[in-house]
Amino acid sequence: MSRSRFEGKVAIVTGGSMGIGRSTVLQLVEEGAHVVSCARRKPKLDELEEASKNLSGSFTGHELDVGDTEGFARLINETAHKYGRLDVLVNNAPSVIGGMVVDQTLDQWRSNFGIGVDSVFIGVQAALRIMIPQGSGSIVNISSVSSLRAGIASGGYGAAKAALNQFSLCAAMEAAPHNVRINVVAPGAVETPGLNAATMKNEAVKKIITDAIPMLRAATAEEVAQAICFLASDDASFITGVVLPVDGGKAPQLYVPAFDITNLDNQAKDR
Repeated sequence: MSRSRFEGKVAIVTGGSMGIGRSTVLQLVEEGAHVVSCARRKPKLDELEEASKNLSGSFTGHELDVGDTEGFARLINETAHKYGRLDVLVNNAPSVIGGMVVDQTLDQWRSNFGIGVDSVFIGVQAALRIMIPQGSGSIVNISSVSSLRAGIASGGYGAAKAALNQFSLCAAMEAAPHNVRINVVAPGAVETPGLNAATMKNEAVKKIITDAIPMLRAATAEEVAQAICFLASDDASFITGVVLPVDGGKAPQLYVPAFDITNLDNQAKDR
């Protein structure tokens, strides 16, 4: 049965041309939303517009890098002016600059914060200036399991996403009395074009990654989009200030080297 949780609602999704953003846009449009999405790749936005044509809602794409914070704030304000409201903002646009601490430059460090924190601050601020007087709204910021657990070569990225989490929780407390909710989705490994190009195309590396996930697989972009749309919808009307891992159980996992659970006594004697 199709759902219509977002019928007549207006949503903005950043980084909507690929991966998690694209799946989120399609689900929102399928459920009746008027979705505006910005991304850097216009051909991908054109493809997304075509894919959205026969769905219940509508889609408009804008070629924009959210690093252009003035342009991003202007897009939010113009969207609210055009439709007379803004119901949902999904800050999804990614920036992943990895590197070992001893090698990473200050510019690379700052790049993670520029998109991952600064642009989100601008987006949340602009949206709240619309949603608070409106008396309703939902913001979902996309973080990462790297904000919750340490990893090699992810110091800059993980630190930026941890900052995003804390900013989101503080903003949620400010917005709550106005019936505006702010939550965070923290994905783990997700089968997206970006991750596939970086690591998952190598079957040996893919196995290492998925074997380390309790559910023994990566998420699909659609699975993450479902969590985002749940938090954005009225189904989550009393949920705010939450960081929700969507990671197949990775965040709570206590790592223990593989062992044969059927032979615990003999293994203990061998130690």
